[in-house]
Amino acid sequence: MSLTAALSSSVAALGTLQQQTRLLSANVANAQNPDYTRKVATLTTPAIDGLPGSPLIAQISRIAAPEVQQDLYSAQADYGRTSTQKTLTADLAEILDATVTTGDQPALARLLSQFEEAWKNLEANPENSDLANEVIRRGQDVAVRINQLNAKQTQLRTRADDAVQTSINTLNDASVQIQKLNVQIASTLGSGQPTGDLEDLRDKEVARIAELVSIRTLTNDRGEMTVYTEAGVQITGTIAQQFTYTPSSTGSAGTITYQGATTSLNGGFLNGSIRAALDYLDPSTAAVGSSDPNLGTLAKYVNQLDSIAYNLVTIVNNAYNAAEAAIPAPVPPEGTDFFTFGGLTSEEAQGIAVNPNLLNGTESLKVLAAGDVQQAMRNTQITATDINRLGAEGNGLTTGNLTIFGLVDNVLAYHARNADVNAQNADSAEQIQHTMDQKLRNLTGVDIDTELANLQILQNNYAAMANVLNNITQMFDTLVNIGR
Repeated sequence: MSLTAALSSSVAALGTLQQQTRLLSANVANAQNPDYTRKVATLTTPAIDGLPGSPLIAQISRIAAPEVQQDLYSAQADYGRTSTQKTLTADLAEILDATVTTGDQPALARLLSQFEEAWKNLEANPENSDLANEVIRRGQDVAVRINQLNAKQTQLRTRADDAVQTSINTLNDASVQIQKLNVQIASTLGSGQPTGDLEDLRDKEVARIAELVSIRTLTNDRGEMTVYTEAGVQITGTIAQQFTYTPSSTGSAGTITYQGATTSLNGGFLNGSIRAALDYLDPSTAAVGSSDPNLGTLAKYVNQLDSIAYNLVTIVNNAYNAAEAAIPAPVPPEGTDFFTFGGLTSEEAQGIAVNPNLLNGTESLKVLAAGDVQQAMRNTQITATDINRLGAEGNGLTTGNLTIFGLVDNVLAYHARNADVNAQNADSAEQIQHTMDQKLRNLTGVDIDTELANLQILQNNYAAMANVLNNITQMFDTLVNIGR
């Protein structure tokens, strides 16, 4: 090899070592960045005068583990679903006081017990008008509480709808960002420049989507990535899809569509936080009748309240109307029905109220009904048909032959248990997600000890190559001096 070729090769080698040093330094600097993957240089050795020359960097690429990354996306979707289920059902259980930890009775159970106790006290002293008024007041307390719990469905629905809308906004934004990065990556790759940092940014956007819905990704030979839901709904590719969400109502589920279209895409969102919220809001007969407590949850809750209201009114009014009337007849006269549904033929929890004639004093309370009503509340067995207002297993409650107290306790326990199970599932899903993330990081992330060791090797190589270059320079100087 000539001195000129050796000099050229040495200079090129120094340039290669400098590039590798910068690459390793960038790896070390980003060792704690969870969105960064380790970058490596692929070397090539060109021939000079028929002999191998100094190595040159052919390309800079990032370390990838696509199979593990897909497993991580699946774990993120599981965590997104379970964490949303945890949040939504915890809100519902809290509204019911189903998860109180103070040792006190939940409000509805306590008010029902106080209502029964008022009848019992009146039975012992039917001439006491204060006790009669106490019965009416306690009955009103129970009715108002059921009304309030029923009205909370609007608040619960709004929270779930807002959760879906927030997710759709994130989905739309991430879709746009991925499409922009696709353009940059294709352009950069076409010019022969490294694209690893851009791919890291794109993966970060994909990860934002993965918690919202289970996804699959495909990358073409231009480096452009297409993202689909697991059920085949395209999120982004050469164009960034945009989605619209129409909120739910008491009779219809919320609907996701492509912007400007009307066809529902709900079936394309099989997992993730969006699926959890859609399932929670689903009011269909199939959802409400499902044994899955996270499917049709809000509609089940409303139906269960209707069951409580319907059976309470039926038990109390039957006993009240069948009881002996006071003789002589009081003034104002005793009427019929302690409770009414306010003219509603359905949605019993919304309409339940104490008979307004008792409240305004145009009817007297049938005081001799006190013992009958109290015993009916304590002993009347409710059949499975009456517990499940939509038919067998129509609202998640499968136990028949309960008293009204047992029914209330059953509803409270149902939602407390579901909230607890969802909390445990979310914790488990989070642990799995962290495990998969760590596995991916172990494969693609930066091991700072390894990088520092490699950096030391490069520094030694650089020093050695600088010494070679210095010797070649001295040889050139000697030749020049000889020529003089």
